[in-house]
Amino acid sequence: MNSSRFDRALWIIGRWKQLYASAIWSQFHHTGIPDEISVSFRSADINRTSIRASKIEEILDGAHVPSFEVLGDGFSFSYGQNAGQNYDHVFIKSNLAVLTPEFCDELISATLADDLNFTQAHLVDENYQYYQSICDPLDFKALGLSMEGLPMKSNGLPFPLEQQIVDTSQNPGRYRLCQNYVEVAAGYMWFGDSFWKLIGRSSQCVRERMPAEVSLVHAECWKLRSQVGVFTDSCTAKLQEGVRSALFDDVPLNG
Repeated sequence: MNSSRFDRALWIIGRWKQLYASAIWSQFHHTGIPDEISVSFRSADINRTSIRASKIEEILDGAHVPSFEVLGDGFSFSYGQNAGQNYDHVFIKSNLAVLTPEFCDELISATLADDLNFTQAHLVDENYQYYQSICDPLDFKALGLSMEGLPMKSNGLPFPLEQQIVDTSQNPGRYRLCQNYVEVAAGYMWFGDSFWKLIGRSSQCVRERMPAEVSLVHAECWKLRSQVGVFTDSCTAKLQEGVRSALFDDVPLNG
């Protein structure tokens, strides 16, 4: 595996053009990053290669920034708008100890729990989720990975764009981009009220379908917790598929 990838990632999804990314950054900065640390900031119109983390809020407050990325020593924070799937997303990635479940819970509670534009969030092992979800042969080649023995399928595009790609549909750590949300199974997840409407089932129904090792409780927002913690490999495949089944089985495909 590529050791340069981050250990943990918090992926936050909200309504398109409605997620208040600057508030999430502010909370992340003030609780997880020293003011004096040097970072880089990049957006469509701004490129700052070395500024103090405390200056990022001034940039975000002073300009309309529809997407941006902050890179620091051992972490990245990025915000973007996915028009194709109709949602906003924030990715916080880190190989530092900062992205603990407790830290993520505090961040979400402080910025998103009562926000009607918040859809969902999940905390994952960045390496595991990435390698479980890549399907393009070019990505395998770039990473020096063999596709020998892997199941293949058509990408579904018409000739001459049609090609064979890796079929990840049975990988327990996979994710799938859908309209307004992301289909994923994680050991720690958070849900806004809008999520249940998007999947067409109630939180109570999902809770009753969850594996015994997983709890789903409401405290400021709906929170899912697995007894095994963050999923890091396929040794917990049965549990991961149980979470996925409880959340997304029979939900119409809309990606």
